[in-house]
Amino acid sequence: MRYGSAMPRASQPGSPEELQEVLRDAERTIRALERAAVKAEARYQELARAYAKTVENLTQANSSCSALEIERDMWRERAECRPTVASISAGAMQLSSAEIAALRKAMARLHHPDVGGDAARMQAWNSLLDSLERTAE
Repeated sequence: MRYGSAMPRASQPGSPEELQEVLRDAERTIRALERAAVKAEARYQELARAYAKTVENLTQANSSCSALEIERDMWRERAECRPTVASISAGAMQLSSAEIAALRKAMARLHHPDVGGDAARMQAWNSLLDSLERTAE
């Protein structure tokens, strides 16, 4: 029986039968509370495991992001140290029309604004490749 519920009265108040029933009721309540505590502990353990895994994943993602940013900055620095495309003399390169077309396609894949590239850089490549095409013809 649950605490506070109406208990059948034995013939005498405080009789051993009544005390036994109260004791059994208390034992049932204790068992129910113990089961609830075990379930709550299991939920807590699962939550703690999920939290730890989330922190681990976020730390790993942050580390990867930092490494990519460092690599990006390194390549950007290297690109800034090299001469620009516009400074390359058109007369110094002798390429066939097929080679120029292949270069144009490769540069478009890298630098076209539709794929996240820089429009100014794509325009510089196009002007260089246009001048090379004129000399190749």
